[in-house]
Amino acid sequence: MKIPQRLAIALSLVLLFYWTTNAQEKGSIRGTVVDEAGAPVAGAKVNASPLGGWRIIRAIRYVSTDAEGRFLIDGLEFGRYAVFAMKEEASYPNMSSSFYSNNVFPSAVIAPSSPSQELQIQLGPKAGAITGSITNSVNGAPINAGFQLTRAASPDKWLGTSAPPNYRILLPSSTDVLIEVSAPGFKNWTAPSPLRLQPGSELHLNISLEPAHDATLHPSKFLVPEGYIGWLLLEYNVKDAELSPIEVGVKVFKFPPNGQLSTSSPGPERGADDEFFYYSADSSLRQIPGDYVNGKGMIWGIHEGTKNGALSQFGFFVGSEEQYKKHQSQGTHPGPISIP
Repeated sequence: MKIPQRLAIALSLVLLFYWTTNAQEKGSIRGTVVDEAGAPVAGAKVNASPLGGWRIIRAIRYVSTDAEGRFLIDGLEFGRYAVFAMKEEASYPNMSSSFYSNNVFPSAVIAPSSPSQELQIQLGPKAGAITGSITNSVNGAPINAGFQLTRAASPDKWLGTSAPPNYRILLPSSTDVLIEVSAPGFKNWTAPSPLRLQPGSELHLNISLEPAHDATLHPSKFLVPEGYIGWLLLEYNVKDAELSPIEVGVKVFKFPPNGQLSTSSPGPERGADDEFFYYSADSSLRQIPGDYVNGKGMIWGIHEGTKNGALSQFGFFVGSEEQYKKHQSQGTHPGPISIP
């Protein structure tokens, strides 16, 4: 259908007005990030978060400061913004969390009359840090765990975060913090008393979790080709893939030589007492060592993953701790590794 010329012109003018108006309704926040002494901080991450009103939800955008500590966040719609900065490796935490900021942060208003705002953001005081390991109290196996951190005087200000077996977590300094650690298949661990750290201080804290032995969970058995060293990846709930066998109520996942297995079966149950074996050409089984206390554990980096938004992957590394650390940078891609 042909659009009348007058209507076409009117539509063009409307679209041009809309585009021009929206193109103009953008502003920026620029400024400098400094430390407690007023020195510029290079490599800090800065983001601006809208305050009040309805906003389109987008991925959080961070920009980094340059050698002079300067930053620029552009393309911002008109409105009021909270501006946060962090440099966690230098013990300056992510201030967008009220657990760290205690809801004290700089803000900026971008409007047609003032589309660009300039701020100086002062970091500090530095946070304290707890570092250490998280292990199975029975065999010393490393565990990925979750931390629940809460300000003792303000229970509404808390932070939940996951941590690897060798962890480093920042705590707001000069503040009493309650700590609880949890992992599937283990009893929760709670610090006996609140921790209070001074700015920039560090406390080493090794945490041992006691297995819960939940009888309602069904364990899995993972079979690895004899002599395999490297990452393995299980993809489950895969349409048209073969089912994995079940032996006496135990799901059996047998990996091929390339270390990648796809199955239409459900995946392993989190927290179950899983077992790991090497299998040989004659189908005989040899249990993969799990004595981490004496340095003989060989299962590392257990993790879960998603595909198309659904939890559908399970992976781990088989080898010595030295081999695992050497090849950890290779990520979670399956496949044997070459050991000289």
